[in-house]
Amino acid sequence: MKKATSRIWLITLTALALLSLGGCAQEKEENTGVYEPGVYTSCVTLNGNPMDVKVTLDDNHINSITVDNVSNTITTMYPLVEPAFNDIANQIVTNQSLENIKFDDNSKYTYTILYNAIQDTIEKGKVGE
Repeated sequence: MKKATSRIWLITLTALALLSLGGCAQEKEENTGVYEPGVYTSCVTLNGNPMDVKVTLDDNHINSITVDNVSNTITTMYPLVEPAFNDIANQIVTNQSLENIKFDDNSKYTYTILYNAIQDTIEKGKVGE
């Protein structure tokens, strides 16, 4: 009788342990936001000189857009690159949209290249892309 009671307790404890372990696995919550949170990068090249576009996103916001690794060659040959980039980035972060970005009439080519690089980088973070 003592052995049967011990077996029942052992089986009961084992079953309880297995049931409690089943609750440890966490299901991944589905992201219902516009973006997959993270930092996304792309490289844009101007006349053979690369620079990196970095976009930081959370579920529903474009938090920041920066440019890294801008060489002295780029800043010397293309002095409007950094001001144009900062202008585009500020418009996008402020409006939280890629729509209706205003380009400087004197720098449309530069603005277009930079805008496309930023847009491509943001697209990397869109949910379902």
